[in-house]
Amino acid sequence: MAATSSTSLPPFSGTEGAYMLPHHIKEIERLRRQHEFMNTTTGGQLLVPQVIPQQRSLRVLDSGAADGFWLRDLPRQLPSKDLALFGVDIGSSLFPAPGAASSGTQPELRSHDIRTPFPESWGWTGTFDVVHQRLLIWGIKASEWSVVISNLVNVLKPGGYIQLVEAEWIDPANPASELTRPELAKQAALQRWSTESFGMDIDIAYKLEKLLSDAGLEDVGVIQFDHGYGALAKAESQKNVSAELWVECFRTLDEKIPSGGIPGVAANAREFHEFLDRLEVEIKTYGYQPKLNFVYGRKPLQ
Repeated sequence: MAATSSTSLPPFSGTEGAYMLPHHIKEIERLRRQHEFMNTTTGGQLLVPQVIPQQRSLRVLDSGAADGFWLRDLPRQLPSKDLALFGVDIGSSLFPAPGAASSGTQPELRSHDIRTPFPESWGWTGTFDVVHQRLLIWGIKASEWSVVISNLVNVLKPGGYIQLVEAEWIDPANPASELTRPELAKQAALQRWSTESFGMDIDIAYKLEKLLSDAGLEDVGVIQFDHGYGALAKAESQKNVSAELWVECFRTLDEKIPSGGIPGVAANAREFHEFLDRLEVEIKTYGYQPKLNFVYGRKPLQ
């Protein structure tokens, strides 16, 4: 298989340097396909039952909302609820053009950097029943997570729930064998390099329960799903698609390879793409199955 290089496209305004994965408009397509794939892993659950309040009317915020596709899908899971949907993302270029929205419940999307407090002029303090955030491991530095969580908790109502979704991408107890799964072993090195080199934490999924407890939340817990890619994908239709989707998200990292290469992975961009081609084949053949963690907590009533 020939090596595939990334295509240079204009970055989203405001996201360069804050999000390690692709910033171009094709990222929206990838995120939508990722959303569909994740639904096959979770049986279509966007919120776990533990975080869904009993009342009919719910005010929901999605942090890192992209173009709002998670919010627009939420009424499918909660058809009996009266939903007020809001989303924030650091790059407003992700948002649909005015008038482009489809039918159904439409979210209100605003540009905001969640590493900073929400503007007081928005009047959001203590107003949301549920706050959701998913897969920002490559967007939030290790030192910033407690600040981000504090900002999100600040807009929760007393008794409201936060749900953070991140994956245990590397299982230190079961590392991939360099003999039988050489590309998956290299993948772990890539994952560590692509986070640690830029101040991020590949192991953040293991730490979210403590971070929520430290933020003063109660009833903290986690629901886990086996998130299989390639041969281990739950849906037959996703076995090839998921492997291709996974490898695709790393392609544009070729622009960030230092002069000395990525240790244990590739010396240059050509070797990097050749590695990704082999990785795709290995995942389609044997699979890759991280754990998908839905970590939640409730804001105290007082």
